[in-house]
Amino acid sequence: MKISIVILFATFFTSLSYAYDGWSRGSIDKIRIQGSQILITQSDATNPGKCSNTDYLYLKQDGQMHNINMFSALLTAYATGGQVQLALNGCTGDGTNGYPFISEVWIQ
Repeated sequence: MKISIVILFATFFTSLSYAYDGWSRGSIDKIRIQGSQILITQSDATNPGKCSNTDYLYLKQDGQMHNINMFSALLTAYATGGQVQLALNGCTGDGTNGYPFISEVWIQ
């Protein structure tokens, strides 16, 4: 019984760590670097988190290797015209304020 509870508990919290509001698929139209933020425009971008500002999608720029790698992937997709899938999770402000936040990049 205890093992079943531990397995159920671990499965529940593992799935939450990979949860996204949704995905946005398409090519990268523009990349804007403004101060410490990277702002992306994508063809037919979605807004699964119902963020208030959909002019851009936001990629954090903080020197962390995973963010640097995502930016490199976006630059590659932009330069080649490739399709990307962007995992969007939350908004840059509190609740639904701000831009959709990019948390993962997949190049197709």
